[in-house]
Amino acid sequence: MGTDYAQIEDTQVDHGEPAAELVARYGRGAALVRASVAGLSPEQLLGYPVPEKMSVQEVVCHVADCEQFLADRMKRAIALERPLLVGVDGWHYPEALHYAKRDIELDLTLIDATRAQMAADLGRLAGETWSRVAVHTETGLVTLRQLLLHTIRHLEWHVGTINDKREAMGLARTAD
Repeated sequence: MGTDYAQIEDTQVDHGEPAAELVARYGRGAALVRASVAGLSPEQLLGYPVPEKMSVQEVVCHVADCEQFLADRMKRAIALERPLLVGVDGWHYPEALHYAKRDIELDLTLIDATRAQMAADLGRLAGETWSRVAVHTETGLVTLRQLLLHTIRHLEWHVGTINDKREAMGLARTAD
């Protein structure tokens, strides 16, 4: 599975929501992930209820790993002049990092901590900071707002995929 650059561009479309609303939405993301996996057994976390798609556990691990580099990208866009953001193909991580053997609670805690810290940092920014630009090696110029929008929508999309897996297992969907 390769990188879908059109999908990335879609996640960066800005509908003009106030920055404070985006920061609040970003901050709620960790709770969405936790709610989506609540009550799942180890077997349900590791199973493949949707053919040719990641398990729930793999999705959570993927989100946790992505949260780290997405937060770093936002921090560099805030602090540096036109920083270079190197593309990361996280689809290679599940096997190499043994996602099936990870402690899912540790990954959920990492998402919690990353989102809490970054939301606090974002909440202190002045208005002009949101238009700061970084240069992504694969997609070109990107603003801090676009990086935040991508990060929000990435997690929310994956919560939707977890809900699809819940549904395939005959379980209720969570709010996504």
